[in-house]
Amino acid sequence: MQKKFRALRIVALIYKVIAWILLIGGIVGALMTVVIGAIQGRVGQVSPMMGRVPLLGRTEGLWVGIVTGVLVLLAALVQFVLLYAASEVIDLALAIEQNTRETAYFLRGENVVPPPPSWTGAPSAQS
Repeated sequence: MQKKFRALRIVALIYKVIAWILLIGGIVGALMTVVIGAIQGRVGQVSPMMGRVPLLGRTEGLWVGIVTGVLVLLAALVQFVLLYAASEVIDLALAIEQNTRETAYFLRGENVVPPPPSWTGAPSAQS
């Protein structure tokens, strides 16, 4: 059977790609937050370059950098899970639609329902 709703399949794929990009970006951002916190802790003051950046402007030590990095990582994980789950919900709806359409097709008698697979793997005795 032909697959319908190509646009929804593309949207689900885009959600998955964005989810992975956000997860990787969140991991990199969390690591950079820890590193910047450690560097600013050694210097003893906030870098003028990072003073205006949200969250990063307040990291002045290694421990604060670690805590902020964990928060950034948790936010990235939550975004990843939500976007990936949204793509899976779209895939689930498409699978339900396709299975329902195939069932209706077979119930109308437009095609013969294939026999169930053999559990033993041996060929059936019917010829």
